[in-house]
Amino acid sequence: MGKLKTKTMTYKIISLLDRLKPEYSEELGRVNLKYPDIIASITNDLQEESLIHNLRYRTILDIKFVIGVDNPFVMFKDL
Repeated sequence: MGKLKTKTMTYKIISLLDRLKPEYSEELGRVNLKYPDIIASITNDLQEESLIHNLRYRTILDIKFVIGVDNPFVMFKDL
């Protein structure tokens, strides 16, 4: 019998920052002047995570504080 060869597929993990809807990205950019440290923290967390449910509670509270979004699931494009 011959050897079974399989191909390894590589996938690019899409971060939440990449999936962020344009209107929320613009809003974060707008409030960045007022809350630069909070926006930097939010941006870092969105860049590091690919799943919404993996976001830290602190990040969700920060998002609610700076742009008033109660439900973070509405902020992202579906895959």
